[in-house]
Amino acid sequence: MRTLIDLLRDWMPEQRWFRGSGASELRHLGSYVLEHIGDDEDVYRIIVALIVDEQTLPESGSVPAATIYQVPLVLREADSDASARGYLGSIQHDGASRTVIDGPHDPAFAAALLALVASEGQAGGETGDDVTRAFGLPMPGIQLGNFASSRVLDGEQSNTSIICEMRRDDEAATPIIMKVFRILADGDNPDVTLQTALASAGSRRVPAVVGNVSGMWLDPRVSDRPARGNLVFVQEFLPGVEDAWRAALRAGASGDDFLTPARTLGQATAEVHAVLRKVMPTVPTTPERVEAALAAMRTRLDATIAEVPALAEFRERALACFAAARDAEWPISQRIHGDYHLGQVLAVPGRNWVLLDFEGEPLSPLEVRNAPDCAVRDVAGMLRSFDYVSGSLTMTAGSEQAHDWAIAARKAFIEGYGEGLVEQGIEGKELRALLDERVCAAYEIDKALYEARYEALHRPDWLGIPMGAIERLLGERESAASNR
Repeated sequence: MRTLIDLLRDWMPEQRWFRGSGASELRHLGSYVLEHIGDDEDVYRIIVALIVDEQTLPESGSVPAATIYQVPLVLREADSDASARGYLGSIQHDGASRTVIDGPHDPAFAAALLALVASEGQAGGETGDDVTRAFGLPMPGIQLGNFASSRVLDGEQSNTSIICEMRRDDEAATPIIMKVFRILADGDNPDVTLQTALASAGSRRVPAVVGNVSGMWLDPRVSDRPARGNLVFVQEFLPGVEDAWRAALRAGASGDDFLTPARTLGQATAEVHAVLRKVMPTVPTTPERVEAALAAMRTRLDATIAEVPALAEFRERALACFAAARDAEWPISQRIHGDYHLGQVLAVPGRNWVLLDFEGEPLSPLEVRNAPDCAVRDVAGMLRSFDYVSGSLTMTAGSEQAHDWAIAARKAFIEGYGEGLVEQGIEGKELRALLDERVCAAYEIDKALYEARYEALHRPDWLGIPMGAIERLLGERESAASNR
């Protein structure tokens, strides 16, 4: 019978969160073990394996670049009722044949995780010398119901989220969502730290935080100590609500304006930025930091032109736009969302807009995602998202009004953002810096360059959206400069 690592070598490359290739070299690095006693009194053994893909090790250099995956596995009796969706195969374990199930697809794993968080428990490795540990860290004051059932949220690429239905006193209680981080890194995950900080400050612009599971493990990328980081994030689930992308797309398709929603979204964004300024560290934006940000934009420009040669005609104008931003006043550097667009916001009755997924750009290194940044990056990301609504409607429905619709929504968002900043007590030089059109244009062009490279590689039919935006934005900046 095949071993567990044999099963994983076949199964992992087929998963959306796997970054390697089918020829990856996978090795078991460590694990922590959970147990769950089911309603049938059966004891389910759960091994959360940490698997290192050594194919990504560099040919030379002292710091390895291996990818480490978290792979929860439920071992059931061979003849038990198992989920076909999460089925990996069978192995021999402790002298018996066991069916192996991908943990998120098995309710035993979800129930065991919740118990670990609620009890502030600790789980260790399979052997005494395995340094891997997991620690349940509940949010103070949160009252959980009892676990009833679970299902996996479809469509995710870098993580796996489990929706848990809960009950209290035989009635449905607030459901929760558990995000299992598939790819691990040494350090705090900003999705956990930022949402926890906002929730602790009393903000209702994020879901209520239930807690998290953090851990430690031996890591070939960390030579002097065990690595430490977040394994799972648990928070309130908001069922039956619509994200801002769908709301905007529906409004644009029907010809309805989006002025009030866009304005209130700008206000909500300003509120989140202001709270993060208060509860997380900030850094003065020095000329050196500005130059580093602009240098990154110039590098992206040339890298994108290499992939999309048609952009070469815009190079000098883009460089002039970046140079104009250098002469502007920049706001302080602070913690931001980092990957902000309409799909990251939910329209929640009674709470208006609620922001999700503060992980930042998933492919960026963790130390980059945890560093203070310019809040204008978030603003530019949302403006690009409105432009994508327009582009999508033009492509799929031939809408002739979509461009004007997006311009109006973008303007309303910026106005709402400015109003929100004033409401939060941000004024004077800092207010002007956050609303400076030169800085915003530079970040929006930089984002459009990122989009152009992505579309050229993955969706060539969509390349016209960022290409058109770059031409329009550069034209607007030139017009503004000539009118000064």
